[in-house]
Amino acid sequence: PRSRFCERAPLASPRLTSPRCLSSWVRVRAMAPVSEMPAGMPVLRPSIGFCIQTVSATSSSGRWYVNMCRHKMCEMPIAYSGKTVSRDWILANGIGNLQVPFDIGSFRKVKERAEGARQTTYCIDVIFNPLIVQLFMDDEFCNKMAQYRPFVIGLALKRIEESIGVRLAQDQAKLVKTLRYKDGEGDDGSIPREFEDVPGNADCFDEQVPKKPSNVNDVTEAEPLIQDMTPGGARKPALKKGFLNSSKAGGSLYGEDGSKEGVLPENAGDPLGYIPKKLRNSCKIVDCNAPEYQANAKQRQAVDETNKQNKEFKDQLGGDMEKWMKMSQPEIWNEDLPDGTDAPSAARKYDNDYSRFDKLEDVEEAPVVEERDWYYDSSGNRRSIEKPKAAAGSAVTGASEASKGPAVKRGFLDGVKKPLYPNGSEQGAAPLSEDEVLKGMLKQAQEMAGEHPSSSSAAAPRAAPSVVKAKESRTPEFELKDSLEGLQLVVTVPGLESMQDVALDVTELSASLAFPAASGFRPLQVDLPSSVLPTKVKAKFSKKKGSITITLPAAGKSS
Repeated sequence: PRSRFCERAPLASPRLTSPRCLSSWVRVRAMAPVSEMPAGMPVLRPSIGFCIQTVSATSSSGRWYVNMCRHKMCEMPIAYSGKTVSRDWILANGIGNLQVPFDIGSFRKVKERAEGARQTTYCIDVIFNPLIVQLFMDDEFCNKMAQYRPFVIGLALKRIEESIGVRLAQDQAKLVKTLRYKDGEGDDGSIPREFEDVPGNADCFDEQVPKKPSNVNDVTEAEPLIQDMTPGGARKPALKKGFLNSSKAGGSLYGEDGSKEGVLPENAGDPLGYIPKKLRNSCKIVDCNAPEYQANAKQRQAVDETNKQNKEFKDQLGGDMEKWMKMSQPEIWNEDLPDGTDAPSAARKYDNDYSRFDKLEDVEEAPVVEERDWYYDSSGNRRSIEKPKAAAGSAVTGASEASKGPAVKRGFLDGVKKPLYPNGSEQGAAPLSEDEVLKGMLKQAQEMAGEHPSSSSAAAPRAAPSVVKAKESRTPEFELKDSLEGLQLVVTVPGLESMQDVALDVTELSASLAFPAASGFRPLQVDLPSSVLPTKVKAKFSKKKGSITITLPAAGKSS
């Protein structure tokens, strides 16, 4: 609308970018004769916003209504740089440090219909940009910007005081909730009046508007900034216009060889010329894709792998030796535990110790190797990697074998008369027994200690081979009888040294025992005639009697 009004104005277009743009437009309409006014020129009428009631701070009588209206011709607030700010900027920072365009007008005295009115009522319209009025009525924004409403009211009251000389009390200003526009047109008075400028109210930006010269010919040409003040007149210029077009120039400023002013740098043509000379002489360029580097890297990797395997073998051998020492010398102080004592941790069915996960080693990911068929040598030159070519004889042999077809044909076992493996396949050999594993590890330990089993065996007379018979496993005998608490299970285990590695598992209707392999006893499982409490079970081992006594409290007799 602003640009349309400017184009249709019969007189000089007013400066609509100033905060007093509406007054300028009203003065243009008022100064233009009726004959020069274009047909259908619109009336400047603002839109309804809200109404504020206050009193005069200088005189006690009289009420004042300030109609805060909005119109599109009022521009958005302007920053110090002269640029118009956006809506998002105002929502984030407010308008405290901005130049807010607005205008006042339509000052009038209200005619009260009721007779005998004691106070005189005045009205005046203040017009802002629609966004300023919208944010004033937004409670959420005003709660965030607590100084927004007092700032806008202060702007309006200050401008009223400068224009008509009446100072209104800002501390007594309050919002009129019964109406949004005071003394309007229409039956209900809600239609705003046509905007009229206050008499004698000059635009505060009129003096800043640049004035154009009346006659363009009166403008004198600017003098040059640099002048030759040498006495005796001006000298001839050293270079004349078109000096390259003469016959002496020959059509080119430099000859066919070009300018010889430049010098060839010292590192011209060197692929490492971008590196400083001192650094280039004190360092060596190494490409990880070079064949020499790859060969050295593989050799170092093989040595590291061998050392790692040797270290793992020594650690495993040392740990197994400690385990064998404990097995050969069992602990004698863990026998005949008193009643109510917790069983050793080895006999527990579940173990909630999660500290073992801290000993897990991190798996290192293999580095990503860049695949390329070229590299840079120590001089910085690019080299291509030549793949090894096969010999002529091997190539001919491979071609002849490829022409013959596959070595193994489909169905080659159908016409075989003899078995493929007469004595069976030797690829999957049977696993070694526990005695053979112990002998092998003992032999390796002696070799690492510097002892040779062959020398010791040569000195001693060769003994006759002895046959070692494996200890036969048997099922232990047991007796199940009633007791005062419920049931009592007595298992006879002659020759058992301790309860170490003995697992006891009791459910409501069964009890099972698992013995170590060295004891020679098979696992025992006993079905119970009645329900018992697994959490109240007690076990006692007697090495002297060679028995394990298990007390099984009945489910009905527990308290």
